[in-house]
Amino acid sequence: MKRLVPIAIALSLTILLASIAVAQGGVSIAHLSDTPDGPAMTQFPSGTTVVYAIFEYADMTGESIKVRVYDNYGSILFDQPQDYTGSGTDSVATTTSEGYFPDGRYVTNFYLGEYVGRTIIWNVGEPVAQPVATPTTVSPAANIYSQVKDFAVPAAAIVLIILVAWAIYRMLTAR
Repeated sequence: MKRLVPIAIALSLTILLASIAVAQGGVSIAHLSDTPDGPAMTQFPSGTTVVYAIFEYADMTGESIKVRVYDNYGSILFDQPQDYTGSGTDSVATTTSEGYFPDGRYVTNFYLGEYVGRTIIWNVGEPVAQPVATPTTVSPAANIYSQVKDFAVPAAAIVLIILVAWAIYRMLTAR
């Protein structure tokens, strides 16, 4: 019975890490355009009524990607979450309640869960010189998540695979 405890723990941790690894999909490529499958644009003409947020997603497992458009004052003009599974491309038509985007600067964020995955700054009308914004700090949770995702998960998976192999070997040779 004592021999089964390390095996059970190792298998549980392996399943947990595999679940985390599978859930690490996201937005790989994103751009804006004036047509659903158009080229990347960041400058749109005055009177633009629809801006398409086009993105590719990969390895999603029922996870939410939210497209949110802000005006130059930080007000939310468009907010649409949608769940995705698998890999593919989507084009989300962003609009405003006014029926058009007034001349000015806008920001489109692609959120993966609670975190911003991509940000695109764009203009409608003539480009206006804007002061450079001071970057905001990323939350400690986002930094920890990024570090775990990029380094610790693969390392821990390798260690757990070795541990499981060792536990099975010990169980088989103990007889």
